Amino acid sequence: MNLIFLVGTAGSGKTSLTASFSRWLETQREDVMVVNLDPGASSLPYAANVDVREYIKVEELMEEHSLGPNGGLMLACDMILDIVENLTQDIEDFTPDICLVDTPGQMELFAFRNTGAEIAERLTDAEKGVCYLFDAVFCRDPLNYVMNMFLASAVNTRFQLPQFQVLSKIDLLKETELNEIVGWSEDQFRLEEAVDLRLSGMNRILSQDMMEVIERLGVEFNPIPTSAKTHDGFNTLYGELQRVFTGGEKFTP
Repeated sequence: MNLIFLVGTAGSGKTSLTASFSRWLETQREDVMVVNLDPGASSLPYAANVDVREYIKVEELMEEHSLGPNGGLMLACDMILDIVENLTQDIEDFTPDICLVDTPGQMELFAFRNTGAEIAERLTDAEKGVCYLFDAVFCRDPLNYVMNMFLASAVNTRFQLPQFQVLSKIDLLKETELNEIVGWSEDQFRLEEAVDLRLSGMNRILSQDMMEVIERLGVEFNPIPTSAKTHDGFNTLYGELQRVFTGGEKFTP
């Protein structure tokens, strides 16, 4: 079994990609299941095989502990540790070959709290990886693109798992915008040039400093352009997952 955690900033399209990519994998005759790990999700565009909301209800926590929405979500995410064995058993009961895990909408609740890495480590003994989503619309600005590179590097450092960079929602971009972002990922000089030409003052300095840190970390960035709406890039993402986890073979024999 292989677990893939989908991680990204709020609104980057984690849930949409989970829904669309899981259905697409089924058309490839893969035995796939979906786990919702977001206790604050109000509705989902997919039928979760395992859903953390069956164990933890944010509204009840807010009422019981007199918490606001953010406090309730933080407590709910921390409490996932208490039920990780239950979730593991639920997942293993399905015995899938590939499992997509939709993580909390507010990335920091999962990616940057100690509980997130521990949940990822303890959730089954499967082979695991992370898909980090770069929001294509957000990344049209070189500052935002560099910030996403920095966040992706932090996620990689935190989880220490094979990581796949995904440029989501490309159907919302003009062709010239997509080509520019792809160019930044292929040639760091072009990104540095965009930072110099389009940013100024503290934003330019901040971007340059973050790029130096990212270079020292040695994380590679070639985000796979994808669209949950058109399925663009799904073959490429699928191929990368196969390359890392199965040596290029199908997940389901």
